[in-house]
Amino acid sequence: MICKALESDRWRLSFTEPEAYFIVNVLAQLAVHYRQDVAQLPPTQRDYWLGKGSLPPGTMMPPDTGPEPRELQSAEEILADTRMDLRSERLALAENWVREFKAAKDRDPWIIEISSAERDEFLAMINDRRLLVALDHGISESDMDADPSQIENEDRRAAIFEIYFLGRFIFAIIGPQFHHP
Repeated sequence: MICKALESDRWRLSFTEPEAYFIVNVLAQLAVHYRQDVAQLPPTQRDYWLGKGSLPPGTMMPPDTGPEPRELQSAEEILADTRMDLRSERLALAENWVREFKAAKDRDPWIIEISSAERDEFLAMINDRRLLVALDHGISESDMDADPSQIENEDRRAAIFEIYFLGRFIFAIIGPQFHHP
């Protein structure tokens, strides 16, 4: 995948045909996910979208620091509302790109030109997928450092590879913003 800066607010993403099929499959899976009612999601995914989380067991906060519980609840509600809005926006973008791919006559390379805002959303969508896959398979940072040949469960190994390759896409997209004139 190649990401190239065009004029001030435009970017060109170029995917080889295998990369295009991979990313369109990811976008299609995200579209299905974004359409789902959050209440029907597995608990870890539901908590992610609703802005809820928990501290690791044994974590203690000093008694006189940090926001009041009421302020935390308000922040969680704002985060949940924002994430719900993002789901709708990202669904529209994912569906649009899948349609564009299906309509494309030339898919090697598959080229799309997007605004900086769309590029940022695309990065966030890729990260959504990485987080969702990690949540579904219970994958941690340390799992990502493991030797894939040592991971016996095939689904888990495939999930780690997907997270890894999506991370490579993120680096390919971010890189040009630091290296263009």
